[in-house]
Amino acid sequence: MTRKVLSIQSHVVHGYVGNKAATFPLQYRGWDVDALNTVQFSNHPGYGQFHGFRSKAEDLKSIVKNGLVEGLGLQYDALLTGYLPDPEALRQMGSLLSEMCESNPNIKWILDPVLGDNGKLYVSQESIPAYKEILKRGAVFLATPNQFEIETLTGVQISDLNTLKTAVCRFHELYPKIEYVVVTSVDPEPSISDFMLCVCSDRSSKSAQYFKIPKIDVQFSGSGDLFSALLLDTFLSQSAETRDLARAVNEVVSLVDTILLKTLQIHTVQNAQDKSKRINDLKIIECRDLLGVKVDVKYSAFEL
Repeated sequence: MTRKVLSIQSHVVHGYVGNKAATFPLQYRGWDVDALNTVQFSNHPGYGQFHGFRSKAEDLKSIVKNGLVEGLGLQYDALLTGYLPDPEALRQMGSLLSEMCESNPNIKWILDPVLGDNGKLYVSQESIPAYKEILKRGAVFLATPNQFEIETLTGVQISDLNTLKTAVCRFHELYPKIEYVVVTSVDPEPSISDFMLCVCSDRSSKSAQYFKIPKIDVQFSGSGDLFSALLLDTFLSQSAETRDLARAVNEVVSLVDTILLKTLQIHTVQNAQDKSKRINDLKIIECRDLLGVKVDVKYSAFEL
């Protein structure tokens, strides 16, 4: 039976971020994807200019509640949420999706709390308490904040492994109903470390592991959106009785790393004169063969 996911994220006409980064990989892996676009932009803002518009909170809610759920009677196996354009959209969609999960415990909600990165907010300051309320309510199955986002949601600044562990523990204390959390793009010592860290924590087993991923000296747009989509597929494809978050995360970071390296290789060949440290478009279509093969895990897990 085909699994069905509602993916609520940003959209770009050109490029691969948000729903454009998530939809094809999930479809390729057998998911029926209903994609609700929270913004419609010509391209990713990383290009330096873009045009488009943001969807209104009431329109997003109406499409899901009145159109999909009540109008068509659709049932979803999973929800995937990324960028939402304003605090009101967060509040309204957070309440609606929580109600959906509470009425059907079989729905698994994977939430990327998109607040910012590299020490900067991408959204309104009012989005922070909106995300905190969603997490406290507890309908979310798995959260995937990056380093800046978990620092913002917990108030713990990460500077080493000890403060990283403190931040993860604090997350579970503040949001005790959230079963799983994966923290991406952790770089506590950016000036001296050759590795990024990815941390996963299971509340019930009280265990946390981290992986050390060699840095690629390039900034990629859309890699986090791709990561969350692949993690949804990989983790939810495991049986409920034998779910292993660390194994799923290892598979996904190994695959994403391979896709990023292939994207860099293709970009370098196609743009030989480009000396910038930024790649705005993942080569997802060119990497489609990687999506359908069994992933060889690259990394060792370390206890946090």
